[in-house]
Amino acid sequence: MKLINHIIIAGVMALSTPIIAVAQNSTDTVYTLQQCKTLALANNADIRTAENNLQAAIETRKEAFTKYFPEISAGASAFKTHNDVIQYDVLDLFSLGIINKGKTAGIWALQPVFMGGQIVNGNKLAKVGEEVARIRKEQSADMVQLQTEALYWQLVTLKAEKHTVESAITMLDTLDRQVKAAVDAGIVTRNDLLKVDLKRNSYRADLVDLNNGIELMKRLLAQQMGLGTEAKADVNEMVPETVPAYPAALQIPASQALGQTADHRLLEKNVEAKQLEKKMETGSHMPQVGVGAGWFYHDIFDQNHNFGGVMVTVAVPISDWWGGSHAIKRKTLELTNARNELDNLSQKLEIEMADKWDNLTAAHRKMELASEAIAQSKENLRLNQAYYEAGMSTITDLLDAQTLYRQAQDDYVAAYGIFKLSEAQYLNATGRL
Repeated sequence: MKLINHIIIAGVMALSTPIIAVAQNSTDTVYTLQQCKTLALANNADIRTAENNLQAAIETRKEAFTKYFPEISAGASAFKTHNDVIQYDVLDLFSLGIINKGKTAGIWALQPVFMGGQIVNGNKLAKVGEEVARIRKEQSADMVQLQTEALYWQLVTLKAEKHTVESAITMLDTLDRQVKAAVDAGIVTRNDLLKVDLKRNSYRADLVDLNNGIELMKRLLAQQMGLGTEAKADVNEMVPETVPAYPAALQIPASQALGQTADHRLLEKNVEAKQLEKKMETGSHMPQVGVGAGWFYHDIFDQNHNFGGVMVTVAVPISDWWGGSHAIKRKTLELTNARNELDNLSQKLEIEMADKWDNLTAAHRKMELASEAIAQSKENLRLNQAYYEAGMSTITDLLDAQTLYRQAQDDYVAAYGIFKLSEAQYLNATGRL
């Protein structure tokens, strides 16, 4: 019995060192986190869509700039009537008619001089639209990076958990052979062997789920990087055995970080856009002045004539003010709402930053607790080994102690994955991803 106990203890001790390194599948390409993020940013469909939206906004700004230039128009017409256009009765004796055919043509240019600020403010509004598109592209990039990090750290933690289970199965394989030999020798009962087999089968079932999860994460990560649905992306990141340092250096006052966030900048641009829209609405109901010049030609009396001329146009929208005053008030209310939204959502953004920081520090604390649990469960395993060797406990107690040790390792690995993702989420919430 003493010999069998020593053999069992040797097998259990093989698992007592928390090695979190993970082996790589040589058929899958290995990527670092930065490589994953770089490829995702380069190939992701959302990023391409955001870039197209930005280019469209740039074209809109360029289109608005052309409103500063003269509007040039040209036209021509010809006509023939079945009766003369102008007819005279001469002393009631006969009728005289003229103009039953003719041709006209012309080209002219009209330069806006004063349009109530619509052209200036329209260009400013188009510029705001371009800036909004740039910010939204940044948002898309941040979201792609967050999604990539989530997949990356899920794969890291799944592989670390797989390593823990494989180590446990290796120990149980050794234990199974030794207990089987002891059963054949009549030293222990077959019940002990059955308990070992049941525990090993349970771990094998866990391993099947982990392998499936790992393969899925590899495919999802590869797809996120734009490598297609058939490729698999592997990682070689290791979960450290020691708890990372407290992330105090990452903390930043919410009021200081607020202006860096894409969400806050979009809210500011919304207010700016509403201000410009109000000015444009006001300008549309003001007098509009333009100057122009042109060249004209006509052939109506069977005579060709052409001439040039200059013109000044003044348009005063009088009746438009009846409805225009209400339109301006509507734009004023929209501007007020945009300012209220800026104040309200800015406060919520600061609360979100505080929440992300709390999540980050909580994840760090959970890592510390899980690390302490590993030390405690390791000591518990050592004691159960000693008790079993002395004949004071059963193999069930020893297997339970090993299960607790494995659970503590899994909890630490999971806490580490949450910590790394929470770190990225806090950096994103403070505009620093």
